[in-house]
Amino acid sequence: MIKQTLPSSMLLLVIFFAQVGLAQDKTPWTDLSLEERQILQQLEPQWENLSVERQQRLRRGANRFQQMQPQQREQAKNQQQRFQSLSQQQQQVINQRFQRFNSLSRPQQRRLRNVQRRFQNMPQAERERLREQFEQQLQRQRNARPEQNDGARSTTPEQRIRRVIRQNRNVLRPNRAQTPQRPNATTPIR
Repeated sequence: MIKQTLPSSMLLLVIFFAQVGLAQDKTPWTDLSLEERQILQQLEPQWENLSVERQQRLRRGANRFQQMQPQQREQAKNQQQRFQSLSQQQQQVINQRFQRFNSLSRPQQRRLRNVQRRFQNMPQAERERLREQFEQQLQRQRNARPEQNDGARSTTPEQRIRRVIRQNRNVLRPNRAQTPQRPNATTPIR
């Protein structure tokens, strides 16, 4: 009987000390610098209940905010206000996209940022044309394979990103626009 309770007692002790150790890693509100408290003041009531990881992320964000130029700070504030003015559903979609992006490897993130940067640097008319083309292509895919829609949703974010990049390669890489592209299986041949 003693042999059976000893391992379970040890397990309980390990769990207890692990929880005590985690509780000690949390940063009390009073240990934050004055600047951090000013930036994070809206979170003061719930600060003690946040996880250690969340507290650390918020502190890093506050430190980045301190290092920004005044114009960058204003842009960040405006962006936060726009986000907060969105519906709960829209905020949830953005958070999910953010999490998917963060789950990508660093090279994949860099590649996606480069694609976005090239897209943003295009003239507005070209961006609108690409958006319309993309929507039409999605609609054709849905109409052509309605029974496979569930399978298309089960692809990983990485696969979807690669597919979009591959489909728009000639537009996103202007120096290769002259190179004939091989037909994509999802793009109808005209």
